[in-house]
Amino acid sequence: MKSPKPLAVMLTPDRQIDRRILLSADSLEAAGWDVTIIAMPLDAQAADDRRVVRIGSQAGPASRENRVLDAYRWMRGHLPMNGRLMRWMKRLTWRYLVDQESFYSRLFYSTAAQYKPRVFVANDLPMLPVASQLAKACGAKLVYDSHELYSEQEFSDREKRGWAEIEAKYIGTCDLVITVNPSIASELEKRYGIEGVKVIYNAERTHTAPAVSRRFHEVFGLSADKEIVLLQGGISAGRNLEVLVEAMRYVKNSAVVLVVLGDGLLLNSLQKLAQQAGIKGRIYFHAAVPQNELLALTAAANVGVIPYQATCLNNHYCTPNKLFEFIAAGLPILATDLPEIRRLVEGQQIGLVGNTSSAQALAVLMDDVFSDKQRFGSWKARMSVVRQRICWEQEEKKLVELYEALR
Repeated sequence: MKSPKPLAVMLTPDRQIDRRILLSADSLEAAGWDVTIIAMPLDAQAADDRRVVRIGSQAGPASRENRVLDAYRWMRGHLPMNGRLMRWMKRLTWRYLVDQESFYSRLFYSTAAQYKPRVFVANDLPMLPVASQLAKACGAKLVYDSHELYSEQEFSDREKRGWAEIEAKYIGTCDLVITVNPSIASELEKRYGIEGVKVIYNAERTHTAPAVSRRFHEVFGLSADKEIVLLQGGISAGRNLEVLVEAMRYVKNSAVVLVVLGDGLLLNSLQKLAQQAGIKGRIYFHAAVPQNELLALTAAANVGVIPYQATCLNNHYCTPNKLFEFIAAGLPILATDLPEIRRLVEGQQIGLVGNTSSAQALAVLMDDVFSDKQRFGSWKARMSVVRQRICWEQEEKKLVELYEALR
């Protein structure tokens, strides 16, 4: 008689399920696990992954947590997520209305407590207290998958201290700590006196390389000589996107155009900026596409750009999803010189990193990236090797091995 499959219950504070979580779930299922993902409620009914369970109102419809959650969902639809006003309102909320440690526990506990898994997985720091409590209650193993250096985001000093205290309190209860890159792994080990934090990159599946196409040229009616620099992802505040658009005013190479692929509350203001003299006609906007269609469209560009700034320590150490999407699509990368981005882009010789803090400096880089055809060809050739090395097919082998040790 076959023994039942081990169950992993993954908790996430997000509505949209992170690609990393879905890929991890796929890999564990292929290795013989059952997986359930418990997440925040959607704003409206929509098709959902079969493994996803949405939290209800178990904390009580009149509870403070649910009232705060309802208010946040309203604000999210009307304010830029990383804008100054939204950050200010969230800061007031965490200071006066909710307790950082118990807020998510009250929302998630009763739903998640219905399961008796082999492993509870806390995806990011807000889930760590409730996952620790649940694991202790039923004797499950505890995995902490830290998707970022959470307490070092653009929070107030008070919030940073609060999240760091929570992380210090619970990280020692974990059977396994995973994170997204070596710098954050080292930071967690140093801060909390722990050892053995494992790195699983947010890599994409590669399968076969997406076919190179001229889809952007066709959609926007561009001449064959145009060189497309692609920005993809959420069009939100705090990502240096205004500087990226403004940079097109100073790019000397007339063949270079910028394509912005994605949606977000900052989109309208970027479109207005793109209509100004000196920029008009050099920037094109394409609506977001489903994740399963993204790489095919990404491969229609010439270069992928990541203009993020080190506005906090978390950003300083970032390795955003688009970095690995560009790698999977075989696109040379132009990016801000940040430690982990440099490790992959410059270290693997697949693009150029430099100063993107001003429009003029970024324009210099955009001219430079196309200035040496032999160097550009070398980056493209390297990509065919690197995309087979830095991909989910390699990362999932490490992930499954780590979970198998917890069976």
